[in-house]
Amino acid sequence: MPVIQQVEFPELGVVRCGEVNEEQPDLGPNEVRLRLSHLGICGSELHVLAGGHPFAKPPTITGHEISAEVVEIGAEVTTVAVGDHVVADPIMACMECPACRAGRYNLCEPPQVAGFRARGFGRSMLVLPERNLHKADRLVPMQVLAFAEPAACAYHCVNRMPKAALENILVIGCGTIGLSIVQALRIMGAGTITAIEPDPQKRELASEFGAARTVAPGDLPEDDRFTGVIDVVASQATMTEACTRVVAGGTVVCMGVPTGPREVPLPMMQRFERDLLSSGMYVPGDFDVVVGWLEKGLFDTQKLVTDVFPVEDVAAAYQRAQEKDSIKVLISFEK
Repeated sequence: MPVIQQVEFPELGVVRCGEVNEEQPDLGPNEVRLRLSHLGICGSELHVLAGGHPFAKPPTITGHEISAEVVEIGAEVTTVAVGDHVVADPIMACMECPACRAGRYNLCEPPQVAGFRARGFGRSMLVLPERNLHKADRLVPMQVLAFAEPAACAYHCVNRMPKAALENILVIGCGTIGLSIVQALRIMGAGTITAIEPDPQKRELASEFGAARTVAPGDLPEDDRFTGVIDVVASQATMTEACTRVVAGGTVVCMGVPTGPREVPLPMMQRFERDLLSSGMYVPGDFDVVVGWLEKGLFDTQKLVTDVFPVEDVAAAYQRAQEKDSIKVLISFEK
Protein backbone atom coordinates (compact mmCIF):
# COMPACT_ATOMS: atom_id res chain seq x y z
CA MET A 1 0.00 0.00 0.00
CA PRO A 2 1.67 3.28 -1.08
CA VAL A 3 2.42 6.12 1.34
CA ILE A 4 0.76 9.40 0.32
CA GLN A 5 2.30 12.66 1.48
CA GLN A 6 -0.13 15.51 1.93
CA VAL A 7 -0.11 19.10 3.15
CA GLU A 8 -2.48 19.33 6.11
CA PHE A 9 -3.90 21.99 8.40
CA PRO A 10 -4.83 19.77 11.38
CA GLU A 11 -5.87 22.79 13.46
CA LEU A 12 -5.71 26.57 13.42
CA GLY A 13 -2.17 27.86 12.96
CA VAL A 14 -0.66 24.39 12.39
CA VAL A 15 0.62 23.06 9.06
CA ARG A 16 2.38 19.74 8.56
CA CYS A 17 3.41 17.15 6.02
CA GLY A 18 1.12 14.25 6.82
CA GLU A 19 1.57 10.68 5.62
CA VAL A 20 -1.22 8.19 5.02
CA ASN A 21 -1.17 4.57 3.82
CA GLU A 22 -3.85 4.60 1.18
CA GLU A 23 -4.94 2.12 -1.44
CA GLN A 24 -5.10 3.79 -4.84
CA PRO A 25 -8.72 3.89 -6.03
CA ASP A 26 -9.71 2.49 -9.42
CA LEU A 27 -10.12 5.20 -12.04
CA GLY A 28 -13.46 6.14 -13.51
CA PRO A 29 -13.64 6.30 -17.31
CA ASN A 30 -12.97 10.06 -17.39
CA GLU A 31 -10.53 10.27 -14.48
CA VAL A 32 -6.76 10.76 -14.42
CA ARG A 33 -4.21 9.81 -11.78
CA LEU A 34 -1.48 12.38 -11.19
CA ARG A 35 1.90 12.48 -9.46
CA LEU A 36 2.26 15.92 -7.93
CA SER A 37 5.40 17.89 -8.70
CA HIS A 38 4.99 21.42 -7.27
CA LEU A 39 2.38 23.14 -5.12
CA GLY A 40 2.05 26.91 -4.74
CA ILE A 41 1.04 28.64 -1.50
CA CYS A 42 -1.77 31.17 -1.99
CA GLY A 43 -2.73 34.03 0.31
CA SER A 44 -6.24 32.59 0.61
CA GLU A 45 -4.73 29.46 2.18
CA LEU A 46 -2.94 31.62 4.73
CA HIS A 47 -6.39 32.97 5.67
CA VAL A 48 -7.67 29.41 6.14
CA LEU A 49 -4.68 28.55 8.34
CA ALA A 50 -5.29 31.63 10.49
CA GLY A 51 -9.05 31.05 10.77
CA GLY A 52 -9.94 34.11 8.68
CA HIS A 53 -11.54 32.44 5.67
CA PRO A 54 -15.36 32.72 5.43
CA PHE A 55 -16.12 29.07 4.68
CA ALA A 56 -12.94 26.98 4.96
CA LYS A 57 -11.55 25.98 8.35
CA PRO A 58 -8.99 23.44 9.61
CA PRO A 59 -8.76 20.50 9.74
CA THR A 60 -8.29 20.23 6.00
CA ILE A 61 -5.97 19.14 3.20
CA THR A 62 -4.92 22.30 1.41
CA GLY A 63 -3.57 23.33 -1.99
CA HIS A 64 -4.98 24.40 -5.36
CA GLU A 65 -2.00 25.63 -7.46
CA ILE A 66 -0.20 22.62 -8.91
CA SER A 67 1.93 21.13 -11.64
CA ALA A 68 1.87 17.36 -12.06
CA GLU A 69 2.62 14.36 -14.27
CA VAL A 70 -0.03 11.98 -15.59
CA VAL A 71 0.65 8.41 -14.40
CA GLU A 72 -2.62 6.67 -15.37
CA ILE A 73 -5.73 7.50 -17.40
CA GLY A 74 -9.29 6.22 -17.45
CA ALA A 75 -10.68 4.23 -20.36
CA GLU A 76 -12.39 7.21 -22.03
CA VAL A 77 -9.72 9.88 -21.48
CA THR A 78 -8.54 11.42 -24.77
CA THR A 79 -6.96 14.82 -24.02
CA VAL A 80 -3.97 13.67 -21.93
CA ALA A 81 -1.71 10.60 -21.93
CA VAL A 82 0.59 8.90 -19.45
CA GLY A 83 3.76 10.98 -19.07
CA ASP A 84 2.11 14.30 -19.96
CA HIS A 85 2.77 17.34 -17.79
CA VAL A 86 -0.37 19.17 -16.71
CA VAL A 87 -1.79 21.95 -14.60
CA ALA A 88 -5.18 21.65 -12.92
CA ASP A 89 -8.20 23.89 -12.61
CA PRO A 90 -9.20 23.60 -8.93
CA ILE A 91 -12.90 24.38 -9.50
CA MET A 92 -14.76 21.13 -8.88
CA ALA A 93 -17.86 22.17 -10.82
CA CYS A 94 -21.24 20.42 -10.51
CA MET A 95 -21.63 20.48 -14.34
CA GLU A 96 -25.43 20.73 -13.95
CA CYS A 97 -26.30 24.29 -12.92
CA PRO A 98 -26.99 27.06 -15.49
CA ALA A 99 -23.49 28.54 -14.99
CA CYS A 100 -21.81 25.19 -15.60
CA ARG A 101 -23.95 24.50 -18.65
CA ALA A 102 -22.74 27.85 -20.01
CA GLY A 103 -19.10 26.90 -19.36
CA ARG A 104 -18.74 29.45 -16.55
CA TYR A 105 -17.63 26.99 -13.89
CA ASN A 106 -16.29 29.81 -11.73
CA LEU A 107 -19.91 30.84 -11.06
CA CYS A 108 -21.05 27.38 -9.89
CA GLU A 109 -22.85 27.69 -6.53
CA PRO A 110 -22.00 26.83 -3.88
CA PRO A 111 -18.38 27.00 -5.06
CA GLN A 112 -16.49 23.73 -4.63
CA VAL A 113 -12.83 24.70 -4.89
CA ALA A 114 -9.90 22.44 -4.00
CA GLY A 115 -8.52 23.29 -0.57
CA PHE A 116 -11.68 25.09 0.51
CA ARG A 117 -15.04 23.28 0.25
CA ALA A 118 -13.39 20.45 -1.73
CA ARG A 119 -10.36 18.38 -0.73
CA GLY A 120 -7.11 20.12 -1.56
CA PHE A 121 -4.64 19.15 -4.26
CA GLY A 122 -1.66 19.08 -1.87
CA ARG A 123 -1.12 15.29 -2.13
CA SER A 124 1.73 13.36 -3.71
CA MET A 125 -0.82 11.29 -5.68
CA LEU A 126 -4.33 12.42 -6.61
CA VAL A 127 -7.17 11.62 -8.99
CA LEU A 128 -8.96 14.35 -10.94
CA PRO A 129 -11.53 14.55 -13.71
CA GLU A 130 -10.04 14.90 -17.20
CA ARG A 131 -11.96 18.15 -17.71
CA ASN A 132 -9.93 19.86 -14.95
CA LEU A 133 -6.57 19.24 -16.63
CA HIS A 134 -4.62 21.34 -19.10
CA LYS A 135 -1.67 19.80 -20.90
CA ALA A 136 1.64 21.67 -21.24
CA ASP A 137 4.83 21.16 -23.21
CA ARG A 138 7.17 18.84 -21.29
CA LEU A 139 10.04 21.29 -21.89
CA VAL A 140 8.45 23.82 -19.53
CA PRO A 141 9.88 23.30 -16.01
CA MET A 142 7.36 22.04 -13.48
CA GLN A 143 8.29 24.94 -11.20
CA VAL A 144 7.17 27.32 -13.94
CA LEU A 145 3.95 25.41 -14.68
CA ALA A 146 2.92 25.69 -11.03
CA PHE A 147 2.33 29.40 -11.70
CA ALA A 148 -0.45 28.74 -14.24
CA GLU A 149 -3.26 29.21 -11.72
CA PRO A 150 -2.28 32.75 -10.57
CA ALA A 151 -1.56 33.67 -14.19
CA ALA A 152 -5.04 32.44 -15.16
CA CYS A 153 -6.52 34.70 -12.46
CA ALA A 154 -4.66 37.64 -13.98
CA TYR A 155 -5.67 36.88 -17.56
CA HIS A 156 -9.33 36.44 -16.60
CA CYS A 157 -9.29 39.78 -14.78
CA VAL A 158 -7.77 41.75 -17.66
CA ASN A 159 -10.02 39.96 -20.15
CA ARG A 160 -13.07 41.23 -18.22
CA MET A 161 -12.19 44.81 -19.14
CA PRO A 162 -13.33 46.50 -22.36
CA LYS A 163 -10.50 47.32 -24.75
CA ALA A 164 -10.92 51.08 -24.25
CA ALA A 165 -10.23 50.70 -20.53
CA LEU A 166 -6.74 49.33 -21.25
CA GLU A 167 -5.48 52.58 -22.79
CA ASN A 168 -4.28 54.10 -19.52
CA ILE A 169 -4.67 51.74 -16.59
CA LEU A 170 -3.99 51.79 -12.86
CA VAL A 171 -3.24 48.64 -10.81
CA ILE A 172 -3.64 49.01 -7.04
CA GLY A 173 -1.60 46.41 -5.15
CA CYS A 174 1.40 44.45 -6.45
CA GLY A 175 1.51 41.18 -4.60
CA THR A 176 1.53 37.90 -6.52
CA ILE A 177 -1.73 38.63 -8.37
CA GLY A 178 -1.06 42.33 -8.90
CA LEU A 179 2.33 41.63 -10.45
CA SER A 180 0.77 38.89 -12.56
CA ILE A 181 -1.84 41.39 -13.74
CA VAL A 182 0.87 43.87 -14.72
CA GLN A 183 2.45 41.14 -16.85
CA ALA A 184 -0.91 40.15 -18.33
CA LEU A 185 -1.64 43.77 -19.22
CA ARG A 186 1.69 44.05 -21.04
CA ILE A 187 1.23 40.77 -22.89
CA MET A 188 -2.34 41.70 -23.86
CA GLY A 189 -1.30 45.03 -25.36
CA ALA A 190 -2.37 47.55 -22.72
CA GLY A 191 -1.22 51.13 -23.13
CA THR A 192 0.26 52.98 -20.15
CA ILE A 193 0.35 51.00 -16.90
CA THR A 194 0.64 52.69 -13.49
CA ALA A 195 0.94 50.71 -10.25
CA ILE A 196 0.43 51.63 -6.60
CA GLU A 197 2.32 49.45 -4.11
CA PRO A 198 3.85 50.21 -0.67
CA ASP A 199 6.78 47.79 -0.96
CA PRO A 200 9.70 49.28 -2.96
CA GLN A 201 10.98 45.87 -4.16
CA LYS A 202 7.57 45.00 -5.56
CA ARG A 203 7.34 48.42 -7.19
CA GLU A 204 10.66 47.68 -8.89
CA LEU A 205 9.32 44.35 -10.14
CA ALA A 206 6.18 46.05 -11.46
CA SER A 207 8.43 48.36 -13.47
CA GLU A 208 10.41 45.41 -14.83
CA PHE A 209 7.17 43.66 -15.82
CA GLY A 210 5.79 46.60 -17.77
CA ALA A 211 4.55 49.40 -15.51
CA ALA A 212 5.57 52.81 -16.88
CA ARG A 213 5.18 54.36 -13.43
CA THR A 214 5.09 52.95 -9.91
CA VAL A 215 4.25 54.93 -6.77
CA ALA A 216 3.70 54.35 -3.07
CA PRO A 217 0.18 54.83 -1.67
CA GLY A 218 -0.62 58.52 -1.36
CA ASP A 219 2.03 59.62 -3.87
CA LEU A 220 -0.12 59.70 -7.00
CA PRO A 221 -0.95 63.27 -8.09
CA GLU A 222 -4.46 64.20 -7.01
CA ASP A 223 -5.73 64.98 -10.50
CA ASP A 224 -4.42 61.79 -12.22
CA ARG A 225 -7.22 59.84 -13.89
CA PHE A 226 -7.30 56.50 -15.73
CA THR A 227 -9.44 54.80 -18.35
CA GLY A 228 -9.37 51.65 -16.23
CA VAL A 229 -8.50 50.72 -12.65
CA ILE A 230 -7.90 47.23 -11.20
CA ASP A 231 -8.17 47.04 -7.41
CA VAL A 232 -6.23 43.99 -6.21
CA VAL A 233 -6.62 44.92 -2.52
CA ALA A 234 -10.37 45.58 -2.12
CA SER A 235 -10.10 47.57 1.10
CA GLN A 236 -12.43 50.50 1.63
CA ALA A 237 -9.60 52.94 0.93
CA THR A 238 -8.50 51.26 -2.32
CA MET A 239 -12.06 50.82 -3.59
CA THR A 240 -12.77 54.52 -2.99
CA GLU A 241 -9.57 55.46 -4.78
CA ALA A 242 -10.34 53.16 -7.70
CA CYS A 243 -13.80 54.67 -8.20
CA THR A 244 -12.59 58.25 -7.94
CA ARG A 245 -9.51 57.73 -10.18
CA VAL A 246 -11.41 56.31 -13.16
CA VAL A 247 -12.51 58.69 -15.93
CA ALA A 248 -16.15 59.22 -16.94
CA GLY A 249 -17.18 56.16 -18.94
CA GLY A 250 -14.23 54.16 -17.59
CA THR A 251 -14.12 50.76 -15.91
CA VAL A 252 -13.13 49.60 -12.42
CA VAL A 253 -12.52 45.89 -11.78
CA CYS A 254 -12.47 44.57 -8.22
CA MET A 255 -9.93 41.73 -8.26
CA GLY A 256 -9.06 41.66 -4.56
CA VAL A 257 -11.09 39.61 -2.08
CA PRO A 258 -12.86 41.96 0.35
CA THR A 259 -13.15 40.99 3.99
CA GLY A 260 -16.63 42.57 4.21
CA PRO A 261 -19.02 45.07 2.61
CA ARG A 262 -17.56 48.16 0.93
CA GLU A 263 -19.13 51.55 0.20
CA VAL A 264 -19.11 52.76 -3.41
CA PRO A 265 -19.53 56.46 -4.40
CA LEU A 266 -22.62 55.55 -6.40
CA PRO A 267 -23.85 59.05 -7.41
CA MET A 268 -20.71 59.88 -9.41
CA MET A 269 -20.48 56.31 -10.71
CA GLN A 270 -24.08 56.41 -11.99
CA ARG A 271 -24.06 59.94 -13.39
CA PHE A 272 -20.89 59.47 -15.45
CA GLU A 273 -21.42 55.80 -16.38
CA ARG A 274 -18.37 54.54 -14.58
CA ASP A 275 -18.68 50.75 -14.60
CA LEU A 276 -17.77 48.57 -11.61
CA LEU A 277 -17.01 44.94 -12.50
CA SER A 278 -15.67 42.03 -10.51
CA SER A 279 -13.33 39.16 -11.37
CA GLY A 280 -13.62 35.77 -9.71
CA MET A 281 -11.09 33.07 -10.56
CA TYR A 282 -11.18 31.84 -14.20
CA VAL A 283 -12.81 29.65 -16.85
CA PRO A 284 -11.10 26.69 -18.59
CA GLY A 285 -10.01 28.67 -21.65
CA ASP A 286 -8.03 31.02 -19.42
CA PHE A 287 -5.71 28.16 -18.46
CA ASP A 288 -5.11 27.31 -22.10
CA VAL A 289 -4.06 30.91 -22.80
CA VAL A 290 -1.63 31.21 -19.89
CA VAL A 291 -0.11 27.78 -20.47
CA GLY A 292 0.69 29.12 -23.93
CA TRP A 293 2.30 32.18 -22.34
CA LEU A 294 4.47 29.95 -20.13
CA GLU A 295 5.45 27.73 -23.07
CA LYS A 296 6.51 30.77 -25.12
CA GLY A 297 8.34 32.45 -22.24
CA LEU A 298 6.06 35.50 -22.35
CA PHE A 299 5.20 35.37 -18.64
CA ASP A 300 8.14 35.63 -16.21
CA THR A 301 7.82 33.43 -13.11
CA GLN A 302 11.48 33.41 -12.07
CA LYS A 303 11.30 36.75 -10.26
CA LEU A 304 7.96 35.91 -8.69
CA VAL A 305 9.02 32.63 -7.05
CA THR A 306 10.96 33.69 -3.98
CA ASP A 307 11.49 30.22 -2.44
CA VAL A 308 11.04 26.49 -3.09
CA PHE A 309 10.81 24.15 -0.07
CA PRO A 310 10.69 20.33 0.00
CA VAL A 311 7.33 19.05 1.21
CA GLU A 312 8.94 17.76 4.40
CA ASP A 313 9.65 21.42 5.30
CA VAL A 314 6.11 22.59 4.68
CA ALA A 315 5.84 24.37 8.05
CA ALA A 316 8.87 26.52 7.17
CA ALA A 317 7.40 27.14 3.71
CA TYR A 318 4.19 28.51 5.18
CA GLN A 319 6.13 30.65 7.63
CA ARG A 320 8.15 32.09 4.75
CA ALA A 321 4.99 32.77 2.75
CA GLN A 322 3.77 35.09 5.53
CA GLU A 323 6.87 37.31 5.43
CA LYS A 324 6.59 40.74 3.85
CA ASP A 325 9.22 40.25 1.14
CA SER A 326 7.80 36.91 0.00
CA ILE A 327 5.90 36.78 -3.30
CA LYS A 328 5.29 33.14 -4.24
CA VAL A 329 6.53 30.17 -2.22
CA LEU A 330 6.43 26.73 -3.83
CA ILE A 331 6.46 23.29 -2.22
CA SER A 332 8.27 20.53 -4.11
CA PHE A 333 7.06 16.92 -3.98
CA GLU A 334 9.88 15.76 -6.26
CA LYS A 335 12.42 13.32 -4.86
